[in-house]
Amino acid sequence: HYIEKILTFLSLISLIIALARPQNISQNINVKKNGIDIVVALDLSQSMQTEDFKPSRIEKAKVLLKEFISKRENDRISLVVFGGDAYTKVPLTFDHAVIDKILGKITIEDITSNNRTAIGMGLGVAVNRLKNSSAKSKVIILMTDGENNSGEMSPQVAADIAKDFGIKVYTIGIGAKEVAVTNSFGTKVVANTELDETLLKRMAETTGGEYFRASSTENFRQIFNKIDALEKTKIESKEVNIEEDLFEEFLKAGIILLLIALMFK
Repeated sequence: HYIEKILTFLSLISLIIALARPQNISQNINVKKNGIDIVVALDLSQSMQTEDFKPSRIEKAKVLLKEFISKRENDRISLVVFGGDAYTKVPLTFDHAVIDKILGKITIEDITSNNRTAIGMGLGVAVNRLKNSSAKSKVIILMTDGENNSGEMSPQVAADIAKDFGIKVYTIGIGAKEVAVTNSFGTKVVANTELDETLLKRMAETTGGEYFRASSTENFRQIFNKIDALEKTKIESKEVNIEEDLFEEFLKAGIILLLIALMFK
């Protein structure tokens, strides 16, 4: 049959082309992620529920952290939490959606010993997450509203270890400079003396980082913007060939044509 011969011929051509393994080769630009590894160490002690930030210090910190992380798409981010002890909540990851989800659910109840503040332990756990990192830049952002009063590792020892591993530490002291205190005589405004700024400054300076005081919402946001500007992501790009195999389509076409041709026998 005439149709059978044509279909058989076309099938043969398709199969020969498939055997030749044709490829579609195109020039493309491959952007390589070469960002910064960042660990956020967040204080979850009870005082983080203070309402000098609305609705509270911890809730405001979570909102601004989410804003900051959303800008760092080329960086791996990790989350460490601490109170009287410390642990890793999220290991280093590019999956910022996971961090965003977990941040949204965090409360001070995530730390059983939330009546104490182990700043040294918080920094130590954060350093442990970064010590084997091969990133060109390694950064810890430690956020607290208190003073170190717990933990087996002193903050200065933790800062010294961070320095040895080439890790830069930015410390953020959270809390209004004056807070309202209520007692049996009423409410009065007093100076906030709970924050150990001297310690936080020394920790940052030891590692080549910087200390910031977050005393208002706008001030808090400006701090994250400044850290974002200081730690810019480096992007390397190179031209590569993209090869796409096309033989499967010709193989399928050849088989289908041959099967149709057999129907005309």
